[in-house]
Amino acid sequence: LFAFSTHLRTGDLGKLDSDGYLWITGRAKDLIIRGGHNVDPEIIEDALSGHQSVAMVGAVGQPDLHLGEVPCAYVELMQQSNVETEELMAFVKGKLDNKLAMPVYLEVLAELPKTPVGKIFKPELRKLAITRVLNTELEKQNIEASVVSVVEDRVKGLTARVSASDEVKDSTIGECLDQFVVPWQRN
Repeated sequence: LFAFSTHLRTGDLGKLDSDGYLWITGRAKDLIIRGGHNVDPEIIEDALSGHQSVAMVGAVGQPDLHLGEVPCAYVELMQQSNVETEELMAFVKGKLDNKLAMPVYLEVLAELPKTPVGKIFKPELRKLAITRVLNTELEKQNIEASVVSVVEDRVKGLTARVSASDEVKDSTIGECLDQFVVPWQRN
């Protein structure tokens, strides 16, 4: 007799307990890689979910010029709740032990994007973050161009589609956006 093992790469993160049970704790592709440090978005989501006005939270990585990506969070409030983002940021700051996990941006949305079974659809949140950050950088550099969509490319991953007039050269856009880890293409 011989023994063999098989491995199945699912992209799930997990841990084995002392009894040998496997506990699924998250998804590898959901990790936020902040300057080489892995940040589990679940700790941000758990912290913000503790606020009485918060119904749902989705934390994702947003592009960053220096660290690759940094945490940001999107929040859906309970019905009839009204809370300012500053209050939520102060709340999460008091709850997080890991300061690398502190979101640099937090936005309240009327409704978070969800899958048909009601789970938060994080690819849509990543697209929102990419669009916001890259458009802010283009505006800051006074480049008359904008990210009009973010699409999933099978080779490159999430890719920003940029619209600009013919007068704006690709090299000008590239000088601005090539600093980010997110690829772009002209629309």
